This record gives sequence, structure tokens and C-alpha cells, in this order.
Amino acid sequence: MIWGAILISGIVTFTIRFLPLSPLMPRKLPQFVQDGMQYVSIAVLTPIVINAVLVSQNNTVLLDSNPKILATLVAFSVAIISKSILLTLVVGLLVIWVFELI
Repeated sequence: MIWGAILISGIVTFTIRFLPLSPLMPRKLPQFVQDGMQYVSIAVLTPIVINAVLVSQNNTVLLDSNPKILATLVAFSVAIISKSILLTLVVGLLVIWVFELI
């Protein structure tokens, strides 16, 4: 039973990774798939960032005295205004380092 589950998991994992690279798939994706792909990064990164900002090491939500919230808001503002990933990272890190030192 366990070996069957391992084998099926391996086949599914291989298939998911192989099919997009194989000649079996069309080279050009349909337009509706291309339109939907623009939302994938937002859908994946949003819960990761929210979890990293709001949840502490002991799985409690910190809303007061959390320097990560202010650093996130500043970094988000810089990202909207400048549209520069490097500047956003530098400013966000500087803000969080300053608030952790205070």
C-alpha cells in the first residue's frame, strides 16, 4: 500500500514537471491560460508574505508592536511609486532594521 502511494506520487510529480517541457504540449498556450498566468505569482506570494509579516514564531498573530507591518507598508508604497524591485528590497530591509534596533 505504501509503495503504491510512493509510486503514484512519483508518477504524478514526474508528469507535472515533464509535460510542459515535452513535445506533447503545444508550444503556444491558449490565450485564456496566458491571461490567467498573470495572477499566479500574486496568488502564490500573497499568503506567504502575509504569513511572514503577521504570524510570529509561536504561531500567534501580532498586530501591535510589530515592525514588520510598517516595513511592509513602506516597501509596498515604494514598490507602487518606483516599480523597482531592488529599491523596494533595500528600503523595506532598512525600515525593518531601524525599527528592530529601536
